[in-house]
Amino acid sequence: MDTNVPWFPCWGIKLDKTNMSTSEIVEKFLQIRPNSRWVLISIHSAASERHLWSAWFTMEQQYIQKSALSKNPDAEFIRILSGTHQLKTAFSRAGLNETDEEAWLTFLPESEDNLENIPHISTIEFTESAQKIIYLLNASLITQRPEPNKEGLERLGINFEGDFNSINDHIFISHIARSSLSS
Repeated sequence: MDTNVPWFPCWGIKLDKTNMSTSEIVEKFLQIRPNSRWVLISIHSAASERHLWSAWFTMEQQYIQKSALSKNPDAEFIRILSGTHQLKTAFSRAGLNETDEEAWLTFLPESEDNLENIPHISTIEFTESAQKIIYLLNASLITQRPEPNKEGLERLGINFEGDFNSINDHIFISHIARSSLSS
């Protein structure tokens, strides 16, 4: 997955918190989303397309192997991104907190027959749903894609003592492996 990684279906959104708290926005999102394959995650919890596809692959693999800790894809994806077994810790790391002003609206495609390839998905199908969700949340689209940064390292609980100029998505991808280790 090193070259030509396809776009991961996520949209950066600016939350309108003038009339609702973050927890109220999340509650509304849970009511209006089409299914549990739609998830809101912290803007800092995604480091790259490769990072998101790696977390998605790990999640799908765990469902195939019947080793997933959560029965819901959204919670399992957040847990894997966070590199933990603890759902409470996972949601505080990769989920939305009251201080968050921005988020990733993320769609988790279903895997095809096997995990040999990234699934071919209709962008029209999930883009229309994303636009509707963004509208109903009274959020606005931001023109940003996931990128590795210091805030993401701190938010996900990744211990990093190197030069911050050397932060890359490999650090975030290796953190995913922690989700499979006992804590």
